[in-house]
Amino acid sequence: MLAPTPIMVEHRPSTEQGQGRCAMTRLTARLSLAGAAASVIAAAISIGAGSGAAWAQNGYSFLDAERSAIDYRLAPAQPVRSCADIERIASAAFAALSVQEVAAADGVPAFCRVLGQIPPEVRFEVALPMAWNRRLYMRGNGGFAGEALDAPPRVAQRNAALRHGFVAVQTNTGHDAAGEPLASFASNPAKKIDYAFRAVHLTAGAARRLAGFFYDRAPAFSYWDGCSTGGRQGLMSMQRYPGDFDGVIVGAPVLNFIDSMVSGVWNAKALERNPIRLEQMPALAAAIYKKCDARDGLDDGVIDDPRQCGFDPDADLPKCNGSEGADCFTPGQIATLKAIYGGVVSGGKPYFPGQPVGAEKIGTPPFGSTTPQSGWAGWLLAAEGANRQITYGESFLRYMAFDKPDPTYDWHRFDIDQDPAKLDEIRELLNATSTDLSAFRNRGGKALMYFGWADTALNPLMGIDYYMRVSERLGPSTRDFFRLFMVPGMFHCRGGVGVDRIDALTPLINWVENGIAPDRIVGSRLEAGKVVRTRPLCPYPQVARHDGSGSVDEAASFTCAAP
Repeated sequence: MLAPTPIMVEHRPSTEQGQGRCAMTRLTARLSLAGAAASVIAAAISIGAGSGAAWAQNGYSFLDAERSAIDYRLAPAQPVRSCADIERIASAAFAALSVQEVAAADGVPAFCRVLGQIPPEVRFEVALPMAWNRRLYMRGNGGFAGEALDAPPRVAQRNAALRHGFVAVQTNTGHDAAGEPLASFASNPAKKIDYAFRAVHLTAGAARRLAGFFYDRAPAFSYWDGCSTGGRQGLMSMQRYPGDFDGVIVGAPVLNFIDSMVSGVWNAKALERNPIRLEQMPALAAAIYKKCDARDGLDDGVIDDPRQCGFDPDADLPKCNGSEGADCFTPGQIATLKAIYGGVVSGGKPYFPGQPVGAEKIGTPPFGSTTPQSGWAGWLLAAEGANRQITYGESFLRYMAFDKPDPTYDWHRFDIDQDPAKLDEIRELLNATSTDLSAFRNRGGKALMYFGWADTALNPLMGIDYYMRVSERLGPSTRDFFRLFMVPGMFHCRGGVGVDRIDALTPLINWVENGIAPDRIVGSRLEAGKVVRTRPLCPYPQVARHDGSGSVDEAASFTCAAP
């Protein structure tokens, strides 16, 4: 079970690659950054796939735009002011550091690019298209954030939003990962709070003000789209600032941040005692899929719900006789696997759930990779050096966990039985676990949460646990504004052995603006550039059930039904 948790304007031509050249005038203005001591409040944080993992988001948003019941690509609104006029709304709340008029190029329409700063060091970008669909789209961060705003994956996602007529918004959350990698920025309490929640909230407010000034009308609808850290940011907005967004995509959120870090230490300790090698993953995967694949009625290479598997490393794995091998497991290695699958035990009691089975198999590349690999690669097992779980976990322990930062802290010092109790104060700041979403619900907000069943970065059981606790608190009305979609076989945010090309944004827009709740979302799987499988994703607790006759690779052969 999960442990309980409380919850200067410069106007100039663009030099961006692919944006073409614009002959524009220059303007300069000195803007005060007064208000550097702006109020800060406690909140949450998140981690994903890299110290500045710009790619830890769902790059498949807008995929189904052409099939949308609402054509959100229509962009009838035009600006009533020029980019140069933006200097007129400068204030102590934020400064527009530069404004660029960017010409249309490579399918990206013309837009006004505003780079701004909120005191003390929150950098943001607001891209205002010259043809606007009256909607605002803000995308989340990955890892410990701090991404460069012009990182290629983030530019690509911004351009996708612009092509569909949105005002596109992003923030670095208050620090630069190139200079302050991983959690090292958190030595500064203000930066920690900016990363937690303040940067997203204030950037959203600045973006709305810029849009209102530029077009002389406020956005009709505002949307948040994030996975990993971005998923946590979406939840925090719903919990703390329910008026910031009308629709929220919550992908694989690290909502229980603290215990995710503790789990990483637990797994690292088990693996250090008796290491598992990457070359053993095929044998481990074969044993698991032999026992578990067909439990859902289909032997299709995907485990529908790992909780139904009943895999037992003691009984189901081949044992090594004497020397270690790639196709067998020693008693020590079996003990390691039991610890990882069994979950964290603290003070003799279950503390945090174990890794669900299914991610051991080699799948399509996850974020940050171009090579098919096991879902355990990188996160639980590293080819050399530390895996990501302990890399992030140790950085958290050094700079965030305790009263004073200690850059020399060694994760081996963390006592699983004693030290979790010392994390209650930081738990209040960083976890996004409040189940009171009534204000978000009451103002008409809608949210879609998704989690890959084969996620090894963040435990998917967190998502189910949170959704069930919200449902217990708010009752049947939960389904009217908040739905969870579990994705069999998907790694962290994307990749894996199941479908992973998921456009959750399009059904969210239809839900917010047309009142049509999504009863299924069709995902697809791409191999060698071709779609090889489509499969419906169902609102939890429903699951996809085959009709008994159609192709297992066609979504039309499945219906959503009770488990």
